[in-house]
Amino acid sequence: MPFKAHPSIAFILSLLALLFFPSFHLLFFAPYLIISLYRYPLVDALWRAIGCGIAIDLLSSSPLFGQTALIYCIATLLLHPQRLNFFEDKLSTLPLMTTLFSLLSTIMQALLLFVLGHSIGLHWPMVVTDFIAMPLVDGLYAMLLFTLPFQIYRYLSKIIVHGYQRKKNRG
Repeated sequence: MPFKAHPSIAFILSLLALLFFPSFHLLFFAPYLIISLYRYPLVDALWRAIGCGIAIDLLSSSPLFGQTALIYCIATLLLHPQRLNFFEDKLSTLPLMTTLFSLLSTIMQALLLFVLGHSIGLHWPMVVTDFIAMPLVDGLYAMLLFTLPFQIYRYLSKIIVHGYQRKKNRG
């Protein structure tokens, strides 16, 4: 996952996506949290997960304040060991880890609601949508908004630098 850019760029992209597309039911901060897993020690990544979860809780109408922060924190904690299995330099890492983060978050949210006595009403269309389709869409979001733009930037910067060096050598 070539996300050599600073995590603050990922945070700003996540925030902009949240501001411009609030009606999309994506985990906007998931790619940023995955990048944080690779860039920071576990404790720092957990603090970032709590902060992003609180931000989502403040912007949502859920009556359970802190629910998203707790879920993001647990998902980050569970995915931390997987950093060793998914290498940072692979293109597929960020979308795959984002998909796993989304799936874990959805499962934990369902479990938390069940434990708190809220009826979930599991039926096949909801299971397919929430546990299969939406995690895949979150992974696609990570690929389209984070992985591909950084790859295009790296490719174009190599072309520009190479062209500049050729022109410099001719002159």
